Amino acid sequence: IRTLRPSLCRPQVHGDVGLMEHGTRENLRIPGTARRLKALFFDWLLISAYLIVLLIVASSIYALIPDGTPESTSYQAQLIATLASVVPVTAVFAIWEGTRPFASWGKRRVGLKVIYEGSPVRGSVIRNTAKFLPWQFGHMGTIDGVYHGFDTPFAAALLSLSIALAIVYVLMVLLRHDGRHLADLLAGSTVVVDRT
Repeated sequence: IRTLRPSLCRPQVHGDVGLMEHGTRENLRIPGTARRLKALFFDWLLISAYLIVLLIVASSIYALIPDGTPESTSYQAQLIATLASVVPVTAVFAIWEGTRPFASWGKRRVGLKVIYEGSPVRGSVIRNTAKFLPWQFGHMGTIDGVYHGFDTPFAAALLSLSIALAIVYVLMVLLRHDGRHLADLLAGSTVVVDRT
């Protein structure tokens, strides 16, 4: 566990949440990498379960259609994938991390929470939108590749961007002393150990 850097411990309180909400610099702790990965694993399990249920429901609906699965354009497929998976998952995580106890399901299970320098609601929306961008780019690149070929510039660029962003996020968590990745920097947020 690492101590939160002093610059993140200014007594800035916005609404009922601030960086000093649960005490002084001494009791705000940055979790270790293993704990962050454990929280990520639990969240991944939850998202995977949702996607499996979504697949079962969609397959059941398509099975009832007399002519089978309807044809769709790449743009329609992009829209369906975004609205059925990325948008609801991002919204749920934004709600969880923007309201008490300011933690996703995985973070709650391992005793972590997210604190913000400003509005938790605004910060959580920014944090989770940026956090799930690699997934969205991956969707877009894969769907475009299926329809038009994976060697097209659009598909190749999106898939490369998806992988690059994910690697940057992981490296930032591993290498920065405060454990903040790009989404945290944009949102003014930090993942800390929940001492309550």
